[in-house]
Amino acid sequence: MITVTIPLTDHHMPTTPSPLMQRHVLARVTDTLVRRFDGTVAPAEVRATVEQAFADLKADARITTYLPALTEHEATRRLEALAAAPARTAVPATQLSAA
Repeated sequence: MITVTIPLTDHHMPTTPSPLMQRHVLARVTDTLVRRFDGTVAPAEVRATVEQAFADLKADARITTYLPALTEHEATRRLEALAAAPARTAVPATQLSAA
């Protein structure tokens, strides 16, 4: 008979994720969404949307473990709505001054 002994340790998973890891994952999420919405939404707008979605979610979060995944989902939802919205047209400055 073979006996296997598994040592017990006091190691456990951290209760909060590393801020460095969150930044790394959010950078990956941002890069993915920039590629996904290329030609539809400007990269700066994608970055701003990801940052705002993260800030909005973090403000109410009690558990931050899944913030990057939730941020990706929320930012995608916002960007899809933005991409589906009718194109915004700029009003020429001459029309503004004549009004």
